[in-house]
Amino acid sequence: MKNNKKNLYMIIALVVLLSIPSVAYAVTSAKLPFCDYGGVRRTFMIVGIIINIVKIVVPLIIVITGMIAFAKPILSGKTEDLTANAMILLKKFIAGVIIFYIPTILDFAFSLNPEYDKTSYYACTECMNNPDGCTIPDKDPVTYTNDAQS
Repeated sequence: MKNNKKNLYMIIALVVLLSIPSVAYAVTSAKLPFCDYGGVRRTFMIVGIIINIVKIVVPLIIVITGMIAFAKPILSGKTEDLTANAMILLKKFIAGVIIFYIPTILDFAFSLNPEYDKTSYYACTECMNNPDGCTIPDKDPVTYTNDAQS
């Protein structure tokens, strides 16, 4: 049962990662100023804040659980459990490193779009990578069709 859940999570993560370039391409193919909307920038800013918090909390959790995992076998005298605990700690460490690469992976996914340019997505990725430097517009851009101009 535990393996099935793990496989399900891996499949969901793969689908999400593979769908990001498709979403980015669909947005730009509609010629909408996606990242000029305040709500979109706020969303990316919140995601950036969450990522920054996770970047602080995850290493702390890994260090604390690693210390506990190594202290238990040493205090109980069962040193043969140290290798198993070392493998678990290594897996947690790898997961922690992946957390740090989430913004890079998302930025790369946006850049896979053939119509990617600094003006259309730079604001979104800047709000995610640097939430403190994110500027949120007061008004949303006006979008209209050629029929509405006349």
